[in-house]
Amino acid sequence: MRVRWVAAAVVPAVVLTGCGSGSKGSGGSDGRVGVVASTNVYGDMVRQIGGSHVDVTSILSDPNVDPHGYESNAKNAAEVADAKLVVENGLGYDDFMKELTSSAQSRGQTVVTASKVLGVSGGDANPHLWYDVPRMPKVADAIASALSEIDSKNSADYRKNAAKFKKSLQPIDAVLQAIKAKDGGAKIAYTERVAGYLLTDAGLKLGIPAGFPQSVEDGDDPSPGDTLAFDKALQKRTVRALIYNSQVTDKQTDQLKQKATGAGVPLVAVTETMPSKSSSYQAWQLKQAKQLQAALEKSA
Repeated sequence: MRVRWVAAAVVPAVVLTGCGSGSKGSGGSDGRVGVVASTNVYGDMVRQIGGSHVDVTSILSDPNVDPHGYESNAKNAAEVADAKLVVENGLGYDDFMKELTSSAQSRGQTVVTASKVLGVSGGDANPHLWYDVPRMPKVADAIASALSEIDSKNSADYRKNAAKFKKSLQPIDAVLQAIKAKDGGAKIAYTERVAGYLLTDAGLKLGIPAGFPQSVEDGDDPSPGDTLAFDKALQKRTVRALIYNSQVTDKQTDQLKQKATGAGVPLVAVTETMPSKSSSYQAWQLKQAKQLQAALEKSA
């Protein structure tokens, strides 16, 4: 079992009382719809689509916390209990939401699960769905529909904001199409499947054994054969870029980055969740797409 460094998600237990949780996503007397999202990625989407009519809480907003290992607590339970809408990813990425959403549905609250909206299933499916930018309009529509059912009087605003959100994804798609037109079929390497959908949408191919990033994602050591093939791909520059998850630090990733740098293979850092300094989901994804484009131009 390989050890990956992540900051521990230490949150003290919260005692539930009759006074309410005081959670940001609780909604309340101001008439806004309380929404809880599993991560700040979906929280930002809801914020943009809901506008002033929603009060959003994102359970995970710290980029140093590993969603795969996070365990929900009493505070999270209180936030979900007060919410009218819950938005999660599914596919095991945010497993901590299972119990919370089960309780929510039993109380008649609405739950939007991105994997179900997109029809993605299977134990081997890449769970980082928000990197599949061309398909995010479906998620936006699902969120708008859910908000409209909960708060019908503001349905027109939700639909309008969803349309604005979808239009704002066009610059990202334009960069992906430009990469595909110029470098479609080019091989790249990545330590994890975090940006896998983005790379596929850009027409790029994986130039290392798929078993390597899958092992990393599963928390296992890649096989010696996969590791050797990865090293050779960097040394011989059969890959045009190395994409790595900058939120995770481990010895093997550091070694691969050093080998890539030594061989002249450009590095592209991506993050699993939206950095706090990013102004929006779109700005974050556009920046990363442009960094990928620049790396490919450098290695041409």
